[in-house]
Amino acid sequence: MRYNWGMMKSGSDSAGAQERVIYDDRPHPVYIVTETWRWIVFGVLLWGVMIWMDGRLPGYGLSYWGWGVLVIVLIRVVIAAIDRVVRVHRLTESRVITQFGILRTVRTDMTHDRLQHLVVVRTLVERVFGIGSVGMSSAGTGVVEKVWRGVERPEQIRDMIQKVVGGGEDGTGSGERKTPVIGLVGGIGSGKSTVARAFSDLGCVVSDSDKSGIEALRRPEVIRTLVEWWGDGILDESGAVDRKAVAGIVFNDPEQRERLEGLVHPMIHAQRHELIEQSRSQEGIRAVIVDAPLLFEAGVDKECDAVVFVQTPKRIRAQRVQETRGWDESELDRREKAQLGLEQKRERADYVVANGGSVEELKPQVVRILEAIEESVNGSSGS
Repeated sequence: MRYNWGMMKSGSDSAGAQERVIYDDRPHPVYIVTETWRWIVFGVLLWGVMIWMDGRLPGYGLSYWGWGVLVIVLIRVVIAAIDRVVRVHRLTESRVITQFGILRTVRTDMTHDRLQHLVVVRTLVERVFGIGSVGMSSAGTGVVEKVWRGVERPEQIRDMIQKVVGGGEDGTGSGERKTPVIGLVGGIGSGKSTVARAFSDLGCVVSDSDKSGIEALRRPEVIRTLVEWWGDGILDESGAVDRKAVAGIVFNDPEQRERLEGLVHPMIHAQRHELIEQSRSQEGIRAVIVDAPLLFEAGVDKECDAVVFVQTPKRIRAQRVQETRGWDESELDRREKAQLGLEQKRERADYVVANGGSVEELKPQVVRILEAIEESVNGSSGS
């Protein structure tokens, strides 16, 4: 592990600006072993077998093949060694930088204000050698975008990054309050929108994926694509997308559903990401609430600092969908079977809010949960 308190040019070379480098290193030398141990074990075993067989079947040149296997293994080890040398793990006062690639260099920068999640991953072999990988993702992505591989004491590196990004003594951050991202999950008809409004009344902003999806279906380029796929039958009399017609196509056809999701989900994601970034730059916004029907299924929970499960008795949910959507209980059951089970959602959530009563009964629960999440994300000073 190497700390570097020097200076480096920032991304804007023309400005001549410089920034302090806090940590600058590359993978530990053991990284070469963890990347190639399977090749080494398999190659040595194969070499031994061929040498043994050559003694019993002379004349076939099996020993030469055995030595050829070792040469291939050696080449793989050399490639891993070069890969280690060209990798860069750098933390500055404003950015996290990763660089890798032998034939083609890839460099990615992430500013501190975009960094949201850090995760440590250690395989069994890496645990034996005391190294691991630190993955990083930004708000609104739901995927690991940057990985520092083969780092020594990865938990300490993760904590160091968190401290610097959070404005600790090793960084130059301002220590400003972080705006939490809170996901909502629950059964169909559980009243997630009602819970979202309760959060909104407390100073939160809401990212409504259903509403974003409807807006995406109004885009001319989306309409043109859907007509190319499924014909004019998916349009209503006004030329807009008939959502019921589209639902009839995709609900029972996973392939078509994935096709539609691949078209509109990036648009929904971009809109959500923009809202999160805007909220973090504005004063007075306590949290961003993500109301997404398939939060876990689509991996959106990875964007969230906490997930709240909305618990509502099935009797009430069935009544609500009957009144609002005209579904009977069998239709409710059929729709819910296409989603993650309610028990699984509840187990994976961080908080549970009961929404089987009145709004007056709901509000105190939402207040307590929001305060708990704020304290968890920012500490006692942030609540």
